[in-house]
Amino acid sequence: MRIVFAAGGTGGHILPACAVADELKARVNGLEALFVGTRSGLEGRLVAAAGYDIRFISARGVRGKGAAAGVRNAASIGLGFFQSLALLRRFKPDIVYGSGGYASAAVVLAASRLRRKIVIQEQNSIPGLTNRFLARYARRIYLGFEKASSYFGKHRGLVVTGNPLRAEIVSPVRVDVRAEFGIEGDGPVLLVFGGSQGARTLNRAAAEYLLARPEARAVIQTGDQDYAWMREKLGPLSGRVCVRPYLEAMHRAYAAATVCLSRAGAMTVSELAATAVPSILVPYPHAADDHQSFNASFLAEAGGAIVIKDSDLNKDTLSSALDQLLADPARLAAMRRALEGAARKDAAKIIADDVIAVAAAGRSAQA
Repeated sequence: MRIVFAAGGTGGHILPACAVADELKARVNGLEALFVGTRSGLEGRLVAAAGYDIRFISARGVRGKGAAAGVRNAASIGLGFFQSLALLRRFKPDIVYGSGGYASAAVVLAASRLRRKIVIQEQNSIPGLTNRFLARYARRIYLGFEKASSYFGKHRGLVVTGNPLRAEIVSPVRVDVRAEFGIEGDGPVLLVFGGSQGARTLNRAAAEYLLARPEARAVIQTGDQDYAWMREKLGPLSGRVCVRPYLEAMHRAYAAATVCLSRAGAMTVSELAATAVPSILVPYPHAADDHQSFNASFLAEAGGAIVIKDSDLNKDTLSSALDQLLADPARLAAMRRALEGAARKDAAKIIADDVIAVAAAGRSAQA
């Protein structure tokens, strides 16, 4: 079986595709998996770390750009389409899996032109424009949230699966790992991260909170841009605060956390549910179609999260929310139970099973 994964940009597009690739690799002898992305995103690093081959094409985002930039970027997607045609003709995949990001459009359109079987996976509650457009070419659309189904009309291939998660997230660590982050003592630990690129609003509020709380402990993923000043600002808190630009072993960070302060990307929300970490979610206010607010509402309505608007987040609002949570062990326990009930941990297995079936049907039809 040969499969091409078209995924690029952020970890939210790349890591769920890697989770499905891992599941397929475990059950398909001789699987040949190839990732296609761009050089500007995280795919080069994340795909290589996952152990898969990757090829790069030209593709840039169009939405929200100025007229001139929009024209240039649209041209780059056109170039990526022709690059994808050549790549797919060489690799001859049984199926093409679109996981979102700019590269996905060019690859899926090329796959349609070559009459290859296509499936796509939509992570968010509000689907992106790319997947809404590509849905017409897909045999299946795997949805991370049921709410997204209303955006695909009467498409007969909709399957609500939840978002595919890596094995280490689905099977969380059950031992105390705080020492791995240099965290001393046994008090509660705040995990702070704003996605793979960090979030300054969260970093600033967390820093002010920690400096005013000598008993507080934290693990913080700052992103590259904020790492230097956050490390300098929180340097005196060594022994109770760990500051890193990027957390490679995110499952270890979840295991260390009592409460999480984060954005509300689709994969973040799915991982918080799977690891049962109560959270304070601050949706990114400029996300397309405000989809992070809808993602956050999934956990809030389940009873596993508190939502604070980005414009309202500061030391005082964070202190109020966190202090109340940490002072109420019964509420934290109830939030963890709610998250366990909301979690969908079998998405990668469900998707892998269906991908195998779609690919087999394609081979049978060709035979």
